[in-house]
Amino acid sequence: MPLTDRSLTRRLAAAVTGPRGRWVAIAVWVAIGIAGLFAHSRIGEVTAAGQSSFLPTNAESTRAIEALEGRGGHGGSGGVGEEVPAVIVFERNGGLSKADLAAIGRVGDGLNRLRVTGATPVVDPFSADASESLGDVATIAHGIGPLSRDGEAALVVLALDAGDRGAIVDGVREIRRYLATHNPRGVSSYVTGPAGIAADLEQVADEASETLLVATLSLVLVLLLVVYRAPLLALLPLLTVGAAYLVAIGISYLLIDAGAITVNSEGTMLLLVLIFGAGTDYSLLLVHRYREELDAGKPAAEALPTALAESAPTLAASAGTVIAAMLVLLVADLQSTHWLGPILAIGIATMLLASFTLLPALLALLGPRAFWPRAAGGNRDPHSAWPRVAALIRRRSRAIVLLVTGVLLVLALGNLSQHGTIGFGQGETKPTNSSEGTDVLNEHFPPGLSSPLTAVVGEAKVEPVARGMKRMEKVVQLVLPVPASASGAGESLVVIVLRGDPYSSEAADAVEAIRERLHAIAPDGLLGGIPAENYDIEQTNERDTKLIVPLVLLVVGLILAAVLRALVAPAFLIVTVVLSFAATLGLCTFAFSELSSEGVAFNLVLLAFLFLVALGVDYNIFLMTRAREESAKLGTREGTMAALVTTGGVVTGAGLILAGTFATLTLLPLEELVQIGATVAIGVLLDTFVVRALLIPAIAYRLGERTWWPSRASAPEPPPAEPQ
Repeated sequence: MPLTDRSLTRRLAAAVTGPRGRWVAIAVWVAIGIAGLFAHSRIGEVTAAGQSSFLPTNAESTRAIEALEGRGGHGGSGGVGEEVPAVIVFERNGGLSKADLAAIGRVGDGLNRLRVTGATPVVDPFSADASESLGDVATIAHGIGPLSRDGEAALVVLALDAGDRGAIVDGVREIRRYLATHNPRGVSSYVTGPAGIAADLEQVADEASETLLVATLSLVLVLLLVVYRAPLLALLPLLTVGAAYLVAIGISYLLIDAGAITVNSEGTMLLLVLIFGAGTDYSLLLVHRYREELDAGKPAAEALPTALAESAPTLAASAGTVIAAMLVLLVADLQSTHWLGPILAIGIATMLLASFTLLPALLALLGPRAFWPRAAGGNRDPHSAWPRVAALIRRRSRAIVLLVTGVLLVLALGNLSQHGTIGFGQGETKPTNSSEGTDVLNEHFPPGLSSPLTAVVGEAKVEPVARGMKRMEKVVQLVLPVPASASGAGESLVVIVLRGDPYSSEAADAVEAIRERLHAIAPDGLLGGIPAENYDIEQTNERDTKLIVPLVLLVVGLILAAVLRALVAPAFLIVTVVLSFAATLGLCTFAFSELSSEGVAFNLVLLAFLFLVALGVDYNIFLMTRAREESAKLGTREGTMAALVTTGGVVTGAGLILAGTFATLTLLPLEELVQIGATVAIGVLLDTFVVRALLIPAIAYRLGERTWWPSRASAPEPPPAEPQ
């Protein structure tokens, strides 16, 4: 690898920090950063809304959507792609009058005339002309859809074609604008259902992105000021990371806009925290090495290229490990996971390039003034706690290994706790028009009416399937057969309204039993709808997790073996990272299952594993490459202790910043991101202050020279200080 060639790296470092090279590097990054700023302002326009576009093509709910392509609703003009219901709820306390119902009917006619993209009545039983009875659930009022039995609420249901980019968000926005000027006086109206929820989630995500950016910038700046106590030195990593983020988001925008990849707003927010967290860590490492060279008495013009040349292999190995782990996600079937990998890998690669070019150029431009008001050299802290930590490990290495391992195993037991899963339609903690509409709908109608299941069957199987579903009284509230003859389409539907919340994990669990009944009656039948999509997403994610976890461990293990030129050290590093992850996940799963009424994010295990393993190994590389370097002079035991003392402060500072950046996700009104952010932040802190600071050095101290097997350290190995 070129970055392992110290002479080549030193020449590149000299070039980028030279009088001309520094200005070229800064100018290039400013130019492409400005272009990235434009892309950042428009990234929300190209990210995907909804969830069906992320399902694999072989999922049954996806095949149900495909079977309905081109099927027109009753009185509609024919749909194209996936029809996502927009449920408009009208309510008047005390009851809707005849005048209200007539006005609502006119609103429905007006919405149809808007020709919102893909708009068509969803299913015939919910349209005003339906002849099928809704039984005890509601009545069909003339001119509108279902009217609640208490007479206080009515529904008008349209569908938006999710196949067109931005159709859901734009369509819901247009519907709400129309309601703002045509809503019956004294009647409240809300746009909910899957389309309303998806549109509000996109709006919340856009607002959350701005909050996240401001919070992350502010937190990183404060932490850097605390670490460096030098204003200019705190700004330089922030400028570097900010430029790298803008370039990465610009590349992402071009790929998404070209249709090469599909990414949702969650992916772009994870990109932000990953670049700011990991990128600041890389900056800290380079500045730390630069300060060491200055402490050794070298002039700044020599110290900076030397620091960059010495840091480059470690930074490249660290970033390479994260990139490789992220690219493993390409094997995932769930498209939101599949395409998240390349986006995050692009972010880390961009950040690494900025660390090798932009940051050294900025440091070279400022020179020793960057450390103002402190002196550039002589910055070692005589009151550092790390020599005392090293002394403790020398005395009690065996006890530390046993105690820390035992505590981690106990925490891992939290993974046995029972919990539900947060799916689409859940996890939004900020009140929105759609969430208020859902509450109103649930008050007057069965909750399942807002997002029913749809069984696509041949016409001959409509009645048998309807009868079979009616027997499932525990989970099914209402069954509405829709023969093909009712709409002139080639496919028939059986609409299945669930008794409970259609977005809950209980509804997703019911899908399996309903599918078994459907396939027993109509083997070629397909079950779709939001509850079915939630179920298929959970099942696909579970399969992806079982495949990705061992692949990531294999890739990371091979990289560690190559970097450390050993087999034993990578083995115990992998084991400790996995143990740390299991303990973190157990603690957080137990907390979320107790604190959240809706459950745990469906992708928490996979994403938390990915970030904690990839980033946790980062810190292990920082420590163990330095330990390998020191072991050549002092022996493995004392070399590891010397590495711990030398890197302890900077890696701890890096861990605090990384944990802080992920913790900013907890400020967002999206439960899924809150859980991911909290889990990664807690895991990074556990890894930084316990696993890397105590457990790994203690294991290496116990193993001594065997740590580097089958290679050897050059220096003779003294015996461990602890009595055997």
